[in-house]
Amino acid sequence: MAPIRKVAVIGAGIVGSSSALIAIEKVPNIEVTLISETFSPFTTGDGSAGLWKPYLLGNVAPERLRFWLTKTFNFLQDIFMSENASECGVGLLPCYEISTTPLETPTFKDIFLDWRPMNSKEMALFPSRYKYGAFMTTYFAECTKLIPELLKKFKERGGQIIKQKVENFSELCGKYDVVINCSGIGATGLTHDPELKPIRGQVIRVKAPWIKYAVMDPEFYILPNAEETICGGTKQVGDWNLDIVPKDRERILSGCTDLYPSLKKAQVVREWVGLRPGRNEPRIERETIKTVKGTIEVIHNYGHGGSGVTIGWGCAHEAITLLEDALNDINLNNIRSHL
Repeated sequence: MAPIRKVAVIGAGIVGSSSALIAIEKVPNIEVTLISETFSPFTTGDGSAGLWKPYLLGNVAPERLRFWLTKTFNFLQDIFMSENASECGVGLLPCYEISTTPLETPTFKDIFLDWRPMNSKEMALFPSRYKYGAFMTTYFAECTKLIPELLKKFKERGGQIIKQKVENFSELCGKYDVVINCSGIGATGLTHDPELKPIRGQVIRVKAPWIKYAVMDPEFYILPNAEETICGGTKQVGDWNLDIVPKDRERILSGCTDLYPSLKKAQVVREWVGLRPGRNEPRIERETIKTVKGTIEVIHNYGHGGSGVTIGWGCAHEAITLLEDALNDINLNNIRSHL
């Protein structure tokens, strides 16, 4: 019988919660502990609109991206078609994407429930400077609801949770056989990855129940969820400021009310700032790390930009495949050492 191996997952955002749940459901003979300093509703994903659509993602090979996108889209669709859609905060959302310059047709357009160029009547809904547009039907996931549901399932399957900040992998060496690093922008301190940079996002949440369609242009977005509408935003690379900036607020309100004038009368619920983990491409790879306390196997799963909800479930599946490889190697080396 294979020995029980101990696995730690760092980070309790949408990526970490997904990775922890998939690990405990898919991989036999392991104990999984999720370790995080921050939990919902205070993770980066909790402040986002949770729209399924790649955003600030970086460069990814098309086949790899399609796997991540398809896995995650189907995951959200399964939730939406179940009796738990409301508890998980998953809903269907029609969207208009408009631009003053031609839009590229996405290679993954077939994954959407619907994607097509906007017609002239639809274009006439918006300011005349917009000459190009696409209509799509997709999903949103409110992380303030989805993450707790994922962690609930994780605990029901025997998962352990520890509230703690991990500052160095050496802290986990000797306690765990493999670590899955889903620390988001926190990976800057853990890995010292020069490619990882914050992309600051500031949004305003309002009560606007009459808005049922999302609207996006290259600078602004209006994304309704079940009870609130998220107006954004900013994408300031390298900016670590977590304070509300009045200048950004004014810019967002001006840009969004230009697209939907009725938002001028919407009640502001709250404002939020988060730091997206920006990178040239998401880092999902295995690394053997030497620490002062020995070596430890680490599976990195961070750098998803503004697309954690869009690709997180698919990325978690890829990370867990790497986990299985690492555990197989550990067990094989253990057998060899006893020959």
